Amino acid sequence: MTITNERSQTSLRQPAFFVVIALQFALVTVNGSTTMALPAIRDELHASNSSLQWYASLFALGFALVLVLAGRLGDLFGTRRLLLIGYGGVIVAGILSALAPTIEILLAARLLQGIAGGLAAPQLAAMIQRLFTGHNRTRAFAVFLMFAGGAFMVGQLSTGALISVELFGIGWRWAYIPFIPISLVSWLIAIRVLPATERGEAGRLDLVGAVVLSGVAFMIMFPLIQGRNIGWPLWIFAILAASVPAFMLFLRYERRLLQSGGDPLVNPVLFAIPSFRTGNIVTALVGLLSAAAPLYLILTIQLGFGRNALEAAILTCPMPFANMFGSLTASSLMRRFGRGALAAGALTTMAASLAVIIAIATQGDGLAPWQLVPGVALLGFALGISIASGMAFVLSEIPESSAGSASGVQSTGLQLSSAIGIAVIGVAFYGAIEDEQTIHNYLDGLEAVMWATIGLTVIQLLFVRFLPKHERVEGEEFQLIDPELLVIPDFHDHSTPDRAEASHDSEPNR
Repeated sequence: MTITNERSQTSLRQPAFFVVIALQFALVTVNGSTTMALPAIRDELHASNSSLQWYASLFALGFALVLVLAGRLGDLFGTRRLLLIGYGGVIVAGILSALAPTIEILLAARLLQGIAGGLAAPQLAAMIQRLFTGHNRTRAFAVFLMFAGGAFMVGQLSTGALISVELFGIGWRWAYIPFIPISLVSWLIAIRVLPATERGEAGRLDLVGAVVLSGVAFMIMFPLIQGRNIGWPLWIFAILAASVPAFMLFLRYERRLLQSGGDPLVNPVLFAIPSFRTGNIVTALVGLLSAAAPLYLILTIQLGFGRNALEAAILTCPMPFANMFGSLTASSLMRRFGRGALAAGALTTMAASLAVIIAIATQGDGLAPWQLVPGVALLGFALGISIASGMAFVLSEIPESSAGSASGVQSTGLQLSSAIGIAVIGVAFYGAIEDEQTIHNYLDGLEAVMWATIGLTVIQLLFVRFLPKHERVEGEEFQLIDPELLVIPDFHDHSTPDRAEASHDSEPNR
Protein backbone atom coordinates (compact mmCIF):
# COMPACT_ATOMS: atom_id res chain seq x y z
CA MET A 1 0.00 0.00 0.00
CA THR A 2 2.87 2.31 0.78
CA ILE A 3 4.36 1.66 -2.65
CA THR A 4 1.06 2.50 -4.36
CA ASN A 5 0.76 5.79 -2.50
CA GLU A 6 4.37 6.64 -3.33
CA ARG A 7 3.78 5.98 -7.00
CA SER A 8 0.65 8.11 -7.04
CA GLN A 9 2.53 10.98 -5.43
CA THR A 10 5.32 10.91 -8.00
CA SER A 11 3.39 10.00 -11.16
CA LEU A 12 3.45 12.52 -14.00
CA ARG A 13 -0.25 11.76 -14.50
CA GLN A 14 -1.38 13.50 -11.34
CA PRO A 15 -3.89 16.37 -11.92
CA ALA A 16 -1.73 18.99 -10.20
CA PHE A 17 1.03 18.47 -12.77
CA PHE A 18 -1.40 18.83 -15.67
CA VAL A 19 -2.54 22.14 -14.19
CA VAL A 20 1.03 23.40 -13.81
CA ILE A 21 1.71 22.51 -17.46
CA ALA A 22 -1.50 24.27 -18.55
CA LEU A 23 -0.59 27.42 -16.62
CA GLN A 24 2.91 27.45 -18.09
CA PHE A 25 1.59 26.77 -21.59
CA ALA A 26 -0.80 29.73 -21.44
CA LEU A 27 1.87 32.05 -20.02
CA VAL A 28 4.44 31.22 -22.72
CA THR A 29 1.82 31.24 -25.49
CA VAL A 30 0.98 34.88 -24.87
CA ASN A 31 4.68 35.76 -24.98
CA GLY A 32 4.98 34.19 -28.41
CA SER A 33 1.79 35.93 -29.50
CA THR A 34 2.75 39.48 -28.58
CA THR A 35 5.82 39.67 -30.85
CA MET A 36 3.68 38.81 -33.88
CA ALA A 37 1.28 41.63 -32.98
CA LEU A 38 3.81 44.49 -32.99
CA PRO A 39 3.15 45.81 -36.54
CA ALA A 40 -0.62 45.67 -35.99
CA ILE A 41 -0.22 47.52 -32.68
CA ARG A 42 1.82 50.19 -34.46
CA ASP A 43 -0.82 50.69 -37.16
CA GLU A 44 -3.97 50.51 -35.04
CA LEU A 45 -2.77 52.45 -31.98
CA HIS A 46 -0.50 54.78 -33.97
CA ALA A 47 2.45 53.72 -31.83
CA SER A 48 5.92 55.11 -32.46
CA ASN A 49 9.01 52.96 -32.90
CA SER A 50 10.09 53.83 -29.37
CA SER A 51 6.70 52.67 -28.06
CA LEU A 52 7.24 49.33 -29.80
CA GLN A 53 10.64 49.03 -28.13
CA TRP A 54 9.09 49.76 -24.72
CA TYR A 55 6.38 47.20 -25.40
CA ALA A 56 8.99 44.57 -26.24
CA SER A 57 11.13 45.47 -23.19
CA LEU A 58 8.66 46.09 -20.37
CA PHE A 59 7.60 42.49 -19.81
CA ALA A 60 11.22 41.32 -19.38
CA LEU A 61 11.99 44.34 -17.19
CA GLY A 62 9.03 43.76 -14.84
CA PHE A 63 9.68 40.01 -14.84
CA ALA A 64 13.34 40.43 -13.88
CA LEU A 65 12.81 42.91 -11.08
CA VAL A 66 10.52 40.65 -9.02
CA LEU A 67 12.16 37.26 -9.67
CA VAL A 68 14.26 37.02 -6.52
CA LEU A 69 11.63 38.69 -4.35
CA ALA A 70 9.06 36.23 -5.73
CA GLY A 71 10.82 33.22 -4.27
CA ARG A 72 10.99 34.80 -0.83
CA LEU A 73 7.37 35.90 -1.06
CA GLY A 74 6.56 32.28 -1.92
CA ASP A 75 8.22 31.26 1.32
CA LEU A 76 6.32 33.95 3.21
CA PHE A 77 2.83 33.27 1.83
CA GLY A 78 3.20 29.71 0.54
CA THR A 79 3.99 28.60 -3.04
CA ARG A 80 0.41 27.75 -3.94
CA ARG A 81 -1.03 31.04 -2.69
CA LEU A 82 1.56 33.21 -4.45
CA LEU A 83 1.18 31.20 -7.66
CA LEU A 84 -2.55 31.86 -7.67
CA ILE A 85 -2.04 35.56 -6.84
CA GLY A 86 0.66 36.03 -9.47
CA TYR A 87 -1.21 34.16 -12.17
CA GLY A 88 -4.40 36.04 -11.34
CA GLY A 89 -2.42 39.23 -11.99
CA VAL A 90 -1.27 37.83 -15.35
CA ILE A 91 -4.91 37.23 -16.34
CA VAL A 92 -6.01 40.71 -15.23
CA ALA A 93 -3.12 42.25 -17.19
CA GLY A 94 -4.12 40.19 -20.24
CA ILE A 95 -7.69 41.48 -20.04
CA LEU A 96 -6.45 45.08 -19.66
CA SER A 97 -4.18 44.58 -22.67
CA ALA A 98 -6.99 43.19 -24.84
CA LEU A 99 -9.20 46.16 -23.96
CA ALA A 100 -6.48 48.86 -24.10
CA PRO A 101 -7.71 51.86 -26.12
CA THR A 102 -4.29 53.59 -26.25
CA ILE A 103 -0.65 52.59 -26.47
CA GLU A 104 0.00 54.13 -23.04
CA ILE A 105 -2.54 51.86 -21.33
CA LEU A 106 -1.20 48.88 -23.27
CA LEU A 107 2.35 49.64 -22.06
CA ALA A 108 1.17 49.89 -18.44
CA ALA A 109 -0.65 46.54 -18.80
CA ARG A 110 2.46 44.99 -20.34
CA LEU A 111 4.58 46.04 -17.36
CA LEU A 112 1.93 44.68 -14.98
CA GLN A 113 1.94 41.39 -16.85
CA GLY A 114 5.72 41.16 -16.53
CA ILE A 115 5.58 41.79 -12.77
CA ALA A 116 2.76 39.26 -12.29
CA GLY A 117 4.56 36.73 -14.50
CA GLY A 118 7.72 37.21 -12.44
CA LEU A 119 5.72 36.39 -9.31
CA ALA A 120 4.10 33.29 -10.83
CA ALA A 121 6.91 31.66 -12.85
CA PRO A 122 9.21 30.66 -9.94
CA GLN A 123 6.20 29.20 -8.13
CA LEU A 124 5.47 26.91 -11.11
CA ALA A 125 8.99 25.49 -10.84
CA ALA A 126 8.77 25.30 -7.05
CA MET A 127 5.44 23.42 -7.33
CA ILE A 128 7.12 20.80 -9.55
CA GLN A 129 9.91 20.49 -7.00
CA ARG A 130 7.30 19.80 -4.33
CA LEU A 131 5.28 17.35 -6.42
CA PHE A 132 8.20 15.15 -7.53
CA THR A 133 11.49 13.73 -6.33
CA GLY A 134 14.48 12.05 -7.97
CA HIS A 135 14.23 10.88 -11.58
CA ASN A 136 10.53 11.75 -11.84
CA ARG A 137 11.37 15.35 -11.03
CA THR A 138 13.86 15.44 -13.91
CA ARG A 139 11.25 13.89 -16.21
CA ALA A 140 8.68 16.43 -15.05
CA PHE A 141 10.99 19.33 -15.86
CA ALA A 142 11.75 17.84 -19.29
CA VAL A 143 8.01 17.77 -20.05
CA PHE A 144 7.68 21.27 -18.60
CA LEU A 145 10.39 22.55 -20.99
CA MET A 146 8.96 20.73 -23.99
CA PHE A 147 5.53 22.32 -23.52
CA ALA A 148 7.11 25.74 -22.95
CA GLY A 149 9.00 25.54 -26.24
CA GLY A 150 5.93 24.31 -28.09
CA ALA A 151 3.74 26.99 -26.52
CA PHE A 152 5.90 29.79 -27.90
CA MET A 153 5.49 28.44 -31.44
CA VAL A 154 1.75 27.93 -30.93
CA GLY A 155 1.48 31.55 -29.80
CA GLN A 156 3.33 32.80 -32.85
CA LEU A 157 1.39 30.73 -35.39
CA SER A 158 -2.10 31.12 -33.89
CA THR A 159 -1.80 34.88 -33.45
CA GLY A 160 -0.26 35.26 -36.88
CA ALA A 161 -3.18 33.38 -38.42
CA LEU A 162 -5.89 35.23 -36.48
CA ILE A 163 -4.45 38.67 -37.23
CA SER A 164 -3.84 37.83 -40.90
CA VAL A 165 -7.40 36.67 -41.62
CA GLU A 166 -8.72 39.77 -39.80
CA LEU A 167 -11.26 37.69 -37.89
CA PHE A 168 -13.99 40.00 -36.51
CA GLY A 169 -11.71 42.96 -37.32
CA ILE A 170 -10.09 43.12 -33.89
CA GLY A 171 -6.51 42.92 -35.18
CA TRP A 172 -3.68 42.81 -32.62
CA ARG A 173 -6.05 42.02 -29.74
CA TRP A 174 -5.95 38.38 -30.92
CA ALA A 175 -2.55 38.25 -29.20
CA TYR A 176 -4.44 38.26 -25.89
CA ILE A 177 -8.03 37.12 -26.43
CA PRO A 178 -7.35 33.33 -26.82
CA PHE A 179 -5.08 33.44 -23.76
CA ILE A 180 -7.77 34.80 -21.44
CA PRO A 181 -10.28 31.87 -21.37
CA ILE A 182 -7.52 29.21 -21.41
CA SER A 183 -5.63 30.79 -18.51
CA LEU A 184 -8.81 31.61 -16.57
CA VAL A 185 -10.09 28.01 -16.74
CA SER A 186 -6.63 26.69 -15.80
CA TRP A 187 -6.47 29.13 -12.87
CA LEU A 188 -9.91 28.10 -11.57
CA ILE A 189 -8.96 24.42 -11.78
CA ALA A 190 -5.66 25.19 -10.05
CA ILE A 191 -7.57 26.59 -7.07
CA ARG A 192 -9.17 23.18 -6.59
CA VAL A 193 -6.36 20.73 -7.39
CA LEU A 194 -3.03 22.31 -6.41
CA PRO A 195 -1.84 20.96 -3.06
CA ALA A 196 -1.51 23.27 -0.09
CA THR A 197 2.03 24.39 0.71
CA GLU A 198 3.42 25.41 4.05
CA ARG A 199 4.73 28.87 4.76
CA GLY A 200 8.42 29.27 5.48
CA GLU A 201 10.67 32.02 6.70
CA ALA A 202 11.31 34.48 3.90
CA GLY A 203 13.79 36.68 5.73
CA ARG A 204 13.93 40.39 4.99
CA LEU A 205 12.70 41.45 1.56
CA ASP A 206 15.17 43.74 -0.20
CA LEU A 207 12.55 46.13 -1.56
CA VAL A 208 14.98 49.07 -1.55
CA GLY A 209 17.46 47.09 -3.65
CA ALA A 210 14.72 46.16 -6.13
CA VAL A 211 13.64 49.81 -6.47
CA VAL A 212 17.21 51.06 -6.94
CA LEU A 213 18.00 48.34 -9.51
CA SER A 214 14.82 49.18 -11.45
CA GLY A 215 15.90 52.82 -11.43
CA VAL A 216 19.31 51.87 -12.86
CA ALA A 217 17.65 49.82 -15.62
CA PHE A 218 15.34 52.73 -16.47
CA MET A 219 18.29 55.17 -16.59
CA ILE A 220 19.90 52.95 -19.22
CA MET A 221 16.81 52.09 -21.25
CA PHE A 222 15.05 55.47 -21.36
CA PRO A 223 17.91 57.39 -23.07
CA LEU A 224 18.56 54.60 -25.57
CA ILE A 225 14.89 54.22 -26.54
CA GLN A 226 13.80 57.86 -26.47
CA GLY A 227 17.07 59.61 -27.40
CA ARG A 228 16.80 59.20 -31.16
CA ASN A 229 13.21 60.48 -31.27
CA ILE A 230 14.03 63.72 -29.43
CA GLY A 231 17.35 64.49 -31.14
CA TRP A 232 19.79 63.26 -28.46
CA PRO A 233 19.83 66.33 -26.18
CA LEU A 234 22.59 66.62 -23.56
CA TRP A 235 20.26 65.72 -20.68
CA ILE A 236 19.68 62.32 -22.29
CA PHE A 237 23.41 61.59 -22.10
CA ALA A 238 23.44 62.91 -18.51
CA ILE A 239 20.80 60.34 -17.51
CA LEU A 240 22.73 57.57 -19.23
CA ALA A 241 25.98 58.60 -17.51
CA ALA A 242 24.23 58.79 -14.13
CA SER A 243 23.35 55.09 -14.36
CA VAL A 244 26.99 54.22 -13.52
CA PRO A 245 27.13 55.92 -10.07
CA ALA A 246 23.56 54.73 -9.44
CA PHE A 247 24.66 51.13 -10.03
CA MET A 248 27.68 51.62 -7.74
CA LEU A 249 25.28 52.94 -5.10
CA PHE A 250 23.17 49.81 -5.54
CA LEU A 251 26.21 47.56 -4.99
CA ARG A 252 27.25 49.55 -1.93
CA TYR A 253 23.78 49.24 -0.44
CA GLU A 254 23.76 45.49 -1.09
CA ARG A 255 27.11 45.06 0.70
CA ARG A 256 25.93 47.07 3.69
CA LEU A 257 22.69 45.09 3.85
CA LEU A 258 24.65 41.82 3.86
CA GLN A 259 26.97 43.09 6.62
CA SER A 260 23.96 44.03 8.76
CA GLY A 261 22.57 40.49 8.49
CA GLY A 262 19.96 41.22 5.80
CA ASP A 263 19.13 39.33 2.61
CA PRO A 264 20.40 41.38 -0.35
CA LEU A 265 18.79 41.14 -3.77
CA VAL A 266 22.28 40.52 -5.19
CA ASN A 267 24.74 38.83 -2.83
CA PRO A 268 28.15 40.49 -3.48
CA VAL A 269 30.02 37.58 -1.83
CA LEU A 270 29.10 35.28 -4.72
CA PHE A 271 31.11 37.41 -7.15
CA ALA A 272 34.32 36.28 -5.46
CA ILE A 273 33.81 32.93 -7.27
CA PRO A 274 35.52 33.26 -10.71
CA SER A 275 33.07 31.07 -12.63
CA PHE A 276 30.13 32.99 -11.17
CA ARG A 277 31.65 36.44 -11.74
CA THR A 278 32.84 35.92 -15.31
CA GLY A 279 30.02 33.55 -16.18
CA ASN A 280 27.45 36.23 -15.36
CA ILE A 281 29.25 38.67 -17.66
CA VAL A 282 29.11 36.13 -20.49
CA THR A 283 25.44 35.39 -19.77
CA ALA A 284 24.59 39.11 -19.76
CA LEU A 285 26.28 39.49 -23.16
CA VAL A 286 24.13 36.62 -24.46
CA GLY A 287 21.06 38.28 -22.92
CA LEU A 288 21.75 41.54 -24.77
CA LEU A 289 21.15 39.81 -28.10
CA SER A 290 18.83 36.93 -27.11
CA ALA A 291 15.64 39.01 -27.37
CA ALA A 292 16.81 41.84 -29.64
CA ALA A 293 18.08 39.85 -32.63
CA PRO A 294 14.88 37.74 -33.00
CA LEU A 295 12.68 40.82 -32.46
CA TYR A 296 14.28 42.88 -35.22
CA LEU A 297 14.32 39.88 -37.56
CA ILE A 298 10.55 39.56 -37.11
CA LEU A 299 9.98 43.29 -37.61
CA THR A 300 12.05 43.24 -40.80
CA ILE A 301 10.02 40.37 -42.22
CA GLN A 302 6.68 41.99 -41.35
CA LEU A 303 7.36 45.67 -41.92
CA GLY A 304 10.26 45.58 -44.37
CA PHE A 305 9.04 42.77 -46.62
CA GLY A 306 5.39 43.61 -46.04
CA ARG A 307 4.49 40.07 -44.99
CA ASN A 308 1.45 39.42 -42.86
CA ALA A 309 1.64 38.12 -39.32
CA LEU A 310 1.03 34.48 -40.30
CA GLU A 311 3.79 34.49 -42.92
CA ALA A 312 6.17 36.07 -40.42
CA ALA A 313 5.24 33.44 -37.82
CA ILE A 314 5.87 30.58 -40.26
CA LEU A 315 9.21 32.02 -41.33
CA THR A 316 10.46 32.57 -37.77
CA CYS A 317 8.98 29.57 -35.90
CA PRO A 318 12.12 27.48 -36.69
CA MET A 319 13.93 29.69 -34.17
CA PRO A 320 12.20 28.52 -30.93
CA PHE A 321 12.12 24.97 -32.30
CA ALA A 322 15.89 25.02 -32.91
CA ASN A 323 16.36 26.71 -29.54
CA MET A 324 15.04 23.61 -27.77
CA PHE A 325 17.55 21.39 -29.60
CA GLY A 326 20.35 23.82 -28.78
CA SER A 327 19.48 23.60 -25.09
CA LEU A 328 19.59 19.80 -25.24
CA THR A 329 22.94 19.88 -27.07
CA ALA A 330 24.45 22.15 -24.41
CA SER A 331 24.45 19.39 -21.80
CA SER A 332 26.72 17.04 -23.79
CA LEU A 333 28.95 19.94 -24.88
CA MET A 334 29.42 20.98 -21.25
CA ARG A 335 30.39 17.47 -20.18
CA ARG A 336 32.89 17.10 -23.01
CA PHE A 337 34.36 20.58 -23.41
CA GLY A 338 33.49 22.55 -20.26
CA ARG A 339 33.85 26.27 -21.07
CA GLY A 340 34.25 25.30 -24.72
CA ALA A 341 30.46 24.92 -24.85
CA LEU A 342 30.14 28.68 -24.35
CA ALA A 343 32.66 29.27 -27.13
CA ALA A 344 30.68 26.91 -29.38
CA GLY A 345 27.50 28.89 -28.69
CA ALA A 346 29.23 32.18 -29.48
CA LEU A 347 30.81 30.86 -32.69
CA THR A 348 27.49 29.41 -33.85
CA THR A 349 25.79 32.76 -33.13
CA MET A 350 28.47 34.46 -35.20
CA ALA A 351 27.92 31.97 -38.04
CA ALA A 352 24.15 32.61 -37.95
CA SER A 353 24.70 36.38 -38.08
CA LEU A 354 27.13 36.02 -40.99
CA ALA A 355 24.59 33.85 -42.84
CA VAL A 356 22.05 36.68 -42.60
CA ILE A 357 24.64 39.31 -43.61
CA ILE A 358 25.79 37.26 -46.61
CA ALA A 359 22.19 36.72 -47.74
CA ILE A 360 21.58 40.48 -47.62
CA ALA A 361 24.89 41.32 -49.34
CA THR A 362 24.44 38.83 -52.20
CA GLN A 363 20.72 39.35 -52.85
CA GLY A 364 20.32 43.03 -52.00
CA ASP A 365 16.80 44.41 -52.22
CA GLY A 366 15.81 41.31 -54.19
CA LEU A 367 16.23 39.14 -51.10
CA ALA A 368 13.26 36.85 -50.44
CA PRO A 369 12.32 36.48 -46.75
CA TRP A 370 12.58 32.67 -46.89
CA GLN A 371 16.30 33.10 -47.61
CA LEU A 372 16.69 34.36 -44.03
CA VAL A 373 15.30 31.12 -42.56
CA PRO A 374 18.64 29.23 -42.36
CA GLY A 375 20.17 32.10 -40.39
CA VAL A 376 17.05 32.38 -38.23
CA ALA A 377 17.08 28.66 -37.34
CA LEU A 378 20.84 28.61 -36.70
CA LEU A 379 20.51 31.66 -34.43
CA GLY A 380 17.85 29.89 -32.37
CA PHE A 381 20.06 26.81 -32.05
CA ALA A 382 23.06 28.94 -31.05
CA LEU A 383 21.15 30.87 -28.39
CA GLY A 384 19.89 27.58 -26.95
CA ILE A 385 23.50 26.41 -26.49
CA SER A 386 24.68 29.74 -25.09
CA ILE A 387 21.89 30.28 -22.58
CA ALA A 388 21.78 26.71 -21.25
CA SER A 389 25.56 26.30 -20.97
CA GLY A 390 25.93 29.80 -19.53
CA MET A 391 23.42 29.05 -16.78
CA ALA A 392 25.19 25.77 -16.03
CA PHE A 393 28.62 27.34 -15.83
CA VAL A 394 27.48 30.21 -13.60
CA LEU A 395 26.20 27.70 -11.02
CA SER A 396 28.93 25.07 -11.42
CA GLU A 397 31.04 26.10 -8.41
CA ILE A 398 28.31 27.53 -6.21
CA PRO A 399 27.84 25.84 -2.81
CA GLU A 400 24.47 24.12 -2.53
CA SER A 401 23.51 26.41 0.35
CA SER A 402 23.74 29.41 -2.02
CA ALA A 403 22.20 27.77 -5.11
CA GLY A 404 18.87 29.58 -4.88
CA SER A 405 20.43 33.01 -4.39
CA ALA A 406 23.00 32.48 -7.16
CA SER A 407 20.45 31.27 -9.70
CA GLY A 408 18.25 34.23 -8.81
CA VAL A 409 21.08 36.68 -9.53
CA GLN A 410 21.87 34.91 -12.80
CA SER A 411 18.27 34.82 -14.03
CA THR A 412 17.66 38.44 -13.04
CA GLY A 413 20.78 39.48 -14.96
CA LEU A 414 19.69 37.52 -18.04
CA GLN A 415 16.21 39.06 -18.06
CA LEU A 416 17.46 42.60 -17.41
CA SER A 417 20.12 42.35 -20.11
CA SER A 418 17.54 41.10 -22.63
CA ALA A 419 15.36 44.14 -21.91
CA ILE A 420 18.34 46.49 -22.16
CA GLY A 421 19.54 44.73 -25.32
CA ILE A 422 16.32 45.63 -27.14
CA ALA A 423 17.10 49.29 -26.41
CA VAL A 424 20.83 49.08 -27.19
CA ILE A 425 20.56 47.16 -30.47
CA GLY A 426 17.45 49.17 -31.36
CA VAL A 427 19.68 52.24 -31.69
CA ALA A 428 21.52 50.51 -34.55
CA PHE A 429 18.33 49.13 -36.14
CA TYR A 430 16.23 52.29 -36.14
CA GLY A 431 19.28 54.47 -36.82
CA ALA A 432 19.70 52.68 -40.16
CA ILE A 433 15.99 52.81 -40.99
CA GLU A 434 15.52 56.48 -40.01
CA ASP A 435 12.20 57.74 -41.40
CA GLU A 436 12.14 55.76 -44.65
CA GLN A 437 10.08 52.57 -44.41
CA THR A 438 11.61 50.83 -47.43
CA ILE A 439 12.92 47.29 -47.78
CA HIS A 440 16.39 48.73 -48.43
CA ASN A 441 16.40 50.60 -45.12
CA TYR A 442 15.03 47.65 -43.17
CA LEU A 443 17.72 45.38 -44.60
CA ASP A 444 20.33 47.98 -43.63
CA GLY A 445 18.84 47.96 -40.14
CA LEU A 446 18.88 44.16 -39.95
CA GLU A 447 22.46 44.08 -41.18
CA ALA A 448 23.40 46.56 -38.43
CA VAL A 449 21.72 44.27 -35.86
CA MET A 450 23.72 41.29 -37.12
CA TRP A 451 27.01 43.20 -36.95
CA ALA A 452 26.15 44.31 -33.41
CA THR A 453 25.43 40.65 -32.60
CA ILE A 454 28.82 39.61 -33.96
CA GLY A 455 30.48 42.33 -31.89
CA LEU A 456 28.82 41.02 -28.71
CA THR A 457 29.86 37.44 -29.50
CA VAL A 458 33.49 38.54 -29.98
CA ILE A 459 33.42 40.14 -26.51
CA GLN A 460 31.76 36.98 -25.21
CA LEU A 461 34.62 34.85 -26.60
CA LEU A 462 37.18 37.10 -24.90
CA PHE A 463 35.53 36.61 -21.52
CA VAL A 464 35.17 32.84 -22.02
CA ARG A 465 38.97 32.64 -21.89
CA PHE A 466 38.86 33.89 -18.29
CA LEU A 467 36.53 31.13 -17.15
CA PRO A 468 38.08 28.21 -15.23
CA LYS A 469 39.11 25.28 -17.38
CA HIS A 470 37.56 21.89 -16.90
CA GLU A 471 40.01 19.05 -17.35
CA ARG A 472 37.99 16.13 -18.59
CA VAL A 473 38.60 12.82 -16.81
CA GLU A 474 37.37 9.59 -18.38
CA GLY A 475 34.04 8.63 -16.88
CA GLU A 476 33.65 11.95 -15.10
CA GLU A 477 30.86 14.39 -15.92
CA PHE A 478 30.87 18.15 -15.59
CA GLN A 479 29.46 18.79 -12.15
CA LEU A 480 26.25 20.82 -12.13
CA ILE A 481 23.82 22.05 -9.53
CA ASP A 482 20.37 20.36 -9.65
CA PRO A 483 19.31 20.20 -13.34
CA GLU A 484 16.02 21.99 -12.70
CA LEU A 485 17.93 25.08 -11.56
CA LEU A 486 19.28 25.38 -15.09
CA VAL A 487 15.74 25.77 -16.38
CA ILE A 488 13.89 27.88 -13.84
CA PRO A 489 15.78 28.36 -10.59
CA ASP A 490 14.49 27.63 -7.12
CA PHE A 491 14.52 31.05 -5.48
CA HIS A 492 13.46 29.69 -2.11
CA ASP A 493 15.73 29.83 0.89
CA HIS A 494 18.54 27.27 1.04
CA SER A 495 20.50 29.13 3.69
CA THR A 496 20.63 26.29 6.20
CA PRO A 497 21.43 22.69 5.21
CA ASP A 498 19.14 21.29 7.90
CA ARG A 499 16.22 23.26 6.62
CA ALA A 500 16.90 22.34 3.01
CA GLU A 501 17.08 18.68 3.95
CA ALA A 502 13.88 18.89 5.95
CA SER A 503 12.18 20.67 3.07
CA HIS A 504 13.32 17.97 0.64
CA ASP A 505 12.02 15.20 2.87
CA SER A 506 8.62 16.80 3.21
CA GLU A 507 8.14 17.88 -0.41
CA PRO A 508 5.90 15.02 -1.57
CA ASN A 509 3.48 15.66 1.27
CA ARG A 510 3.12 19.38 0.73
